[in-house]
Amino acid sequence: MSDLQHVKAVVLNFYRDLDSAAPEAAVDVLKRYTASDFLWRGSYPFNEQNSAVAVAEKFWAPFKAAFSPIQRRQNIFFAGLNRVDGEDTAWVCSMGHLLGHFHEPWLTLEPNHKMNFLRYAEFHRVEGDRIAESALHLDIMNVMIQAGSRVIPEATGVVTITPGPQTQDGLLFDPHPPEEGKATLDLIIRMIDRLVATGVRTTVEDLRLDWHDDMLWWGPAGIGASYTFEGYLKGHTRPFEAGLEFIKHNGHVTRIAEGHYGGFFGYPSLTMRSTGGYLGLLSASDKPAEMRIVDLYRRDGDKLAENWIFIDHLYFLKQLGVDLLERHKRMHAPTPT
Repeated sequence: MSDLQHVKAVVLNFYRDLDSAAPEAAVDVLKRYTASDFLWRGSYPFNEQNSAVAVAEKFWAPFKAAFSPIQRRQNIFFAGLNRVDGEDTAWVCSMGHLLGHFHEPWLTLEPNHKMNFLRYAEFHRVEGDRIAESALHLDIMNVMIQAGSRVIPEATGVVTITPGPQTQDGLLFDPHPPEEGKATLDLIIRMIDRLVATGVRTTVEDLRLDWHDDMLWWGPAGIGASYTFEGYLKGHTRPFEAGLEFIKHNGHVTRIAEGHYGGFFGYPSLTMRSTGGYLGLLSASDKPAEMRIVDLYRRDGDKLAENWIFIDHLYFLKQLGVDLLERHKRMHAPTPT
């Protein structure tokens, strides 16, 4: 537990310095806290980067220039040993929103001069006093909706500012008994193994094995959030299963848990094929496409109660010929005078 407390402290200190840094100073913070062979996995269009300089130039400096001042609103924070590599590495997970005043262009989006929330989930592998590896998953489509984009059809669930856990205890700054984290991760893996074995097909009978009846599923923009078994099937699984064909599960980079919280990410997690209609944006295609996915969970007793999920929809859609950022740019271009 003492090692986990150390890696948490490294990440919290990194966040403190990064969040308060000016756009041009982000690179210095990243250099100070990351390893020389730092690997960063980002959402589309940032993708994979291999140095602190590249991460600052591609993401942090432009984002900080467009949204300022930045305030990190964490809802979940925990650490764990990675079950994927036999618990040889320690990882920290943070989830919440990056809040800022959107006052300069970002990507293809024009500012709305209002407070905006960028929903994020981030994983860090810490070695010694340095971050060796990070993965930052961003719900950019949610920001597009906040900025008034007209290119995203109405979701089957509710697209909103995602709240933290119902129990309001998701910030695990203090140590927690290892057996609690083990119970959480065992349950998550049992549920995921069952889901993959069915070809990502879900029934109420399946849900009852691992989930509380009043489950909360906090999905990404394009899908939205759902409540209870009935809402989850209606808002997510039925449209997902109707519009996509499962090809394979690619595994996860990390699976960790602490206390009643746990999760994983894959880069990619799934390979899918469009059968038509998914998100109201795709037609049928024979082309396989990868999904980068994050799943975070709260366990309540012997079942799961809440799930926060991130899908890099921009990346998935781009592989199938739908570039939402470019589509937004065309649709929202200023009218010539």
